[in-house]
Amino acid sequence: MGSRNVRPALPRPAAGGSSGSRLFGGPGGPRGEFPGGSTRRPVTEVCDAGDGRLPPVLPDTATTAPAPRRSEAAGVPEGEAAPLRTAEFTYTCTWQPAPLTAAAHDTPVGPVLILYTEAGRPLADAIAARHDADEVVHVELGTVTRQSAPGRWELDAAAPDAPAALRDTLPRPRTVYFLGGLRDAAKDSTAELDRAEESGVRALFRCARHLVIPSAATRETDWKVVTNDAWPVAGGRVANPYAAALAGMARVLENEHRRWSVPVVDLGLDGRLPGPGDPRRHELAALVTAEPAERGVRVAHRDGVRHRQALRPVTLPAAAAIRTGGTYAVVGGAGGIGLETARFLARDHGARVALIGRSPLDEDRRRRIADADPDGSRLLYVRADASDEDGLRAGLALVHERFGPVHGVFHSALDHTAAALIRNLDESALRAGLAAKTGVSVALASVFAAEPLDFLLFFSSAQSFLGDPGLAGYAAASTFQDAYAHALDQRLPFPVRSIDWGYWGTVGAVAGEGHRERLTRQGFRSISPREGWDTVLRTLAGPEAQVLALPAEEILLERLGLGGELRTHDARPAAPTPTARPR
Repeated sequence: MGSRNVRPALPRPAAGGSSGSRLFGGPGGPRGEFPGGSTRRPVTEVCDAGDGRLPPVLPDTATTAPAPRRSEAAGVPEGEAAPLRTAEFTYTCTWQPAPLTAAAHDTPVGPVLILYTEAGRPLADAIAARHDADEVVHVELGTVTRQSAPGRWELDAAAPDAPAALRDTLPRPRTVYFLGGLRDAAKDSTAELDRAEESGVRALFRCARHLVIPSAATRETDWKVVTNDAWPVAGGRVANPYAAALAGMARVLENEHRRWSVPVVDLGLDGRLPGPGDPRRHELAALVTAEPAERGVRVAHRDGVRHRQALRPVTLPAAAAIRTGGTYAVVGGAGGIGLETARFLARDHGARVALIGRSPLDEDRRRRIADADPDGSRLLYVRADASDEDGLRAGLALVHERFGPVHGVFHSALDHTAAALIRNLDESALRAGLAAKTGVSVALASVFAAEPLDFLLFFSSAQSFLGDPGLAGYAAASTFQDAYAHALDQRLPFPVRSIDWGYWGTVGAVAGEGHRERLTRQGFRSISPREGWDTVLRTLAGPEAQVLALPAEEILLERLGLGGELRTHDARPAAPTPTARPR
């Protein structure tokens, strides 16, 4: 950790202690875990001295670039051979028991900043009590910006620049706790999503950009982002998937600041936060403060057991059947991967496909859709803002009028214009990037819930795990989609799946030679459209709600804790699930 001022750690309960627990040994990070351990080294080198440089953007999962012409006889783009699946490149996300060891951790000496909502105040106070030797500053995310008592502030959570007002007043933090993701279980709706993002991922962005980065961008800073019930750990219920977006942004924060660690700690509360008199708040505070300052770490506590998020290879089952002549909706369907999806549905399965997008049907889109549907009988472009439930319902009515009930939905939309380091990212761009995935996902679940769906499939991104610099909104939206797929899959009568895509090299905005060379150097290998469609069908046939599809070289797999020996010896097949087949 280098030379720094530390104070011996306070005694911890049995559930807490020290870290260093690795599920699988190996260089570059634990096998099957995210890179962490005792490292302070950056996963991705970026300049954090305030010059604002932005590394090149990494792969998108859907774009508006023209799709390549394809040979109908071969079923693949011209010049591209039909791929043979010689190696699996799919992984699934698990939560492995990972108790902390008995050795105590040093607790850094220095000011402590605790950011929380009113609902998180009891836990915030309990955490503060464990820092009785430090200067602790409480900042409650509320409705006004004011000092309420010595060491206590209220911050207007809805005001984008409010954190800047405190920047010259508060001490430079050595440790930051962010509790804005703590929420009681609530009804699923776009309005609830907006409230959760206001005190959660958007508040984290504002506090990081306007409050912490200006004072501590190049200083050693330990964050702990605390959520509850965001992941399906040990078979538990996902009661708060909205908080999962914080995990994606946390990963980007530490990749943009080489001296920061931003682990995420998810508490199993079954959707019920502890109140002021609840003794659980002290037990939970002990778990949170005991967590070591490791980079790239996501942990979850369930029934006294600490779990750590890990990836493991999975061999997907044979492809699921798609209804012949069925009706499907593809949101973002006029984009690169969305249009490829529609093309496969129409040509291989005789399906009728509604392409739902916000943009007007200009000449370029008309040309690409006509190329995919020469006689105009299979594809229908429906202009609608899919993040608006009323607009989406109006669009669905048009689909019913033309094609009838919908049997499957693909979410392939994104807004990839918001690429900027967090210190330079405009909040309107962040909101647009989030809405294209988070808002659309929630609206789809609401509007299409009454349809006779065989499945709902989200196209997410490998940035859920990588969190590369400049992609805060994209990574946050992707981790939300992953958790939301788990939550919906637990309660809806049809399968809900999320695929975290790697690099599609022949369609989309990164299909050019320059992108290809750069991404190849980083360890990405391209997914061909036929391989991608095969992965879609096999994912729909399997039981995994979340699948990472990432053909990659060792250098990239090591970043994810997926070394060669793990890929070779721990690839367990996923059994097919009958519920994924069409009714």
